[in-house]
Amino acid sequence: PRVMLEKISQHAIRVGNGDAKKVYLFVDPMCKLSKKILKTINDNKVLQLTNTYYIFLYRLPRLDSEKLIQYIYQSNDRKTTLLEVMVDEEVIDLDDFKASDKTIKAIQAVSDVAKKLDMTVRPYMISFEKDSKFCTVSEGEASCMEELED
Repeated sequence: PRVMLEKISQHAIRVGNGDAKKVYLFVDPMCKLSKKILKTINDNKVLQLTNTYYIFLYRLPRLDSEKLIQYIYQSNDRKTTLLEVMVDEEVIDLDDFKASDKTIKAIQAVSDVAKKLDMTVRPYMISFEKDSKFCTVSEGEASCMEELED
């Protein structure tokens, strides 16, 4: 999956700047488990110094988060907006919001990769240890949270 993930990495919202692991994290901004994992990463500066997190927004079918994902991707400061929505749980008025074609294309590129990787749950995390050709995949609450607590 590394090639596919690197192909969409320009659409990622980066958190942290460590080089021990590259972690690709797919979250839905309305998913409580996705919020929990993002809060853990945001609150733990050691994780951010150790690893680099590439965060992608990928909608869970049962949640009505499409407009919110578009809003975050289209904002001027995507990282700040992401943290306001998912960590601070700010409520955003999306009634008059309209996504651009560029934003919709970026979301579609992320979605295409997620579908190819058969993602059905959020959060979904794929991590690559430094200098390793192999990845670790973890999905859902338990395995994702355990990996961060190691």
